[in-house]
Amino acid sequence: MRTQLLEDEILNAMSLQKQYGVWNANMMMFLSDEDKEYVDKIQNLCLEQEEKIGGIHGHNKTDHYEWFPWAGKHGLITRQNEYPHRKDLEIGSKAEILRQWTLDLFDPQFNISMGASVLGINPIAHHYKEKENPEPLKQDLIDLLDGKKIACIGITEPKRGSDAVNMTVKAEKVDDGVVLNGIKCYTTNSPKADMCVVYAVYNTEDPRGTMIQGVSHKDWERGFRTERIGIPSVSKVHIGKTFFENAHIPTDYLIGDDGKGYEILFEGLVPERLGIAAGNIEHMWGAFTIASVYSTLRKQFGEKILRHQAVGMSVLAKYHARLNSVTLALLKLTEAFDEKKDDLAGLPPTMNPFVATASHMKEYTSQLSHEMIYELMHSMGGTGVTDQTKMPHYQGVSEIAEVIGGTRNVQLLIGSRTINTMIKMS
Repeated sequence: MRTQLLEDEILNAMSLQKQYGVWNANMMMFLSDEDKEYVDKIQNLCLEQEEKIGGIHGHNKTDHYEWFPWAGKHGLITRQNEYPHRKDLEIGSKAEILRQWTLDLFDPQFNISMGASVLGINPIAHHYKEKENPEPLKQDLIDLLDGKKIACIGITEPKRGSDAVNMTVKAEKVDDGVVLNGIKCYTTNSPKADMCVVYAVYNTEDPRGTMIQGVSHKDWERGFRTERIGIPSVSKVHIGKTFFENAHIPTDYLIGDDGKGYEILFEGLVPERLGIAAGNIEHMWGAFTIASVYSTLRKQFGEKILRHQAVGMSVLAKYHARLNSVTLALLKLTEAFDEKKDDLAGLPPTMNPFVATASHMKEYTSQLSHEMIYELMHSMGGTGVTDQTKMPHYQGVSEIAEVIGGTRNVQLLIGSRTINTMIKMS
């Protein structure tokens, strides 16, 4: 914050502690006592960190990648996967959603960066035990979970975009692993990452049958290098163009070989898109907590702006209803996914109902978050577009929501194909 615009009373009222208070009041009907206790622990850790960095000043000036060791120490990187070295943490899709929601109120761009590292964690966590020598991948997993290292995931390529399957990054077998050559883009975290979980193919004419997945380390003699891409909407998140130039991946670091990479690619899509939807929902809650507090304190024409129909009813109440609805829907979806995911493992994507449902949830919450946060931001007038609050941070992440994890039309394409399959099966 360069120059203080608002009086201390209003600035102090929009603190993280107040945001958590408003969020807690709204979430009372959704969460069990155990959920509330779990969330309270994470909130207290975030409040301590908020005090350490100095509130909105710290968020605006600090490189949030410095916070990874803090998050890792407290088990805040992810709660989706079992930790091989810790047994003291709640694990599961619902625990992961609540972790995300609590961290996102603290700092939405930091949450995006952690989410990108989690995309690298997931396949390692699910498959390292399958290796003849699991220790190298296990150590990578522990380092990532502890926040000692940062991951990125290499899927998207130039000129391919959402056509993720037809890759051009080539893999070549060598005696002790594979060598990669090619370029990935939009690799979130790659300029800051220590390792990249990357997909490539032996034969570009048969990507499904020859796709591999492995872990490349930046500090290896032949690893990968990156150049940062400028994306103003998320100015603190380092997103890169990533080059693999005779990058050697040893056999111990191959997660999926000879077509198994294709299977792993698709098994990760449901949790990825549920995670993106969770982030979208919490970006909306973050913006709502700030706008609702501001609207009860700021007066215009002799009345709280909340009392003006154009703000209180046409914006806050309207979007509060939509936000409550998608929040409840995602909580129910994650509970169902935790319960049934093992039974559905191995099904083709078109026959797994969670694939289309996760895509629908991602697409709808992405569109809603962009619309809602824009309206909430402007309900605050000039204050909403300044650096006095986190509102511009929420607005920024909402601008890329429909792009990350597959564009809007790709999600709708998945849904239309699933409808076709359902009709054939009925």
